[in-house]
Amino acid sequence: MKPQRQEFLGKIIALLLAMQLFLIGLQAKTRIDQGNSTLETLTWLIQQYIPVLVKVKSLEEKKPRKDESKSKVKR
Repeated sequence: MKPQRQEFLGKIIALLLAMQLFLIGLQAKTRIDQGNSTLETLTWLIQQYIPVLVKVKSLEEKKPRKDESKSKVKR
């Protein structure tokens, strides 16, 4: 039952991170619409995306891979 719960939580976290990226994109569009330069907005956008991508990477590193768990069982 624990692996199912972890899988569910992983999907929820992935959904929330995707929503965060979507909202950052919307905020960037709003900035451009308000008159900020495209280059300035792009710089801001990159600065906002980096922490989210770091979170995704750290979650991927914590998550055990199915291939690795299968190979450990076979040995």
